[in-house]
Amino acid sequence: MPINMIVVVAIAVLVLVVVAGFFAGWFTSGVGGMNLEQAFTKGCNQLRTIYNCNSDNIGDIKVQYQQSGESEPSPYDFGGICNLKLGTATKITNSNDADSPETCAKQCGCAI
Repeated sequence: MPINMIVVVAIAVLVLVVVAGFFAGWFTSGVGGMNLEQAFTKGCNQLRTIYNCNSDNIGDIKVQYQQSGESEPSPYDFGGICNLKLGTATKITNSNDADSPETCAKQCGCAI
């Protein structure tokens, strides 16, 4: 078999594996899931619009988020979402205050 044919077959197999991976969900989270970026954006929108960027109110914001191992999204404190986003936590517990509310507000685009 010529080398050109081997290269074409190898590329075709690679493309098929990647396409199958996207349909199987290997490279993406579930369609119905709420990922961290979406949850953080929703919380930031609430902080900016409802609380006028007051970092003292971060604990008052609830955001739907689906942690790994959960079958559906649940409401979590925005402080816990911030901790995940900033890398200061690996999982959200029932009541999570933001480790640094000011840093969280700055990440939301607030001028503090």
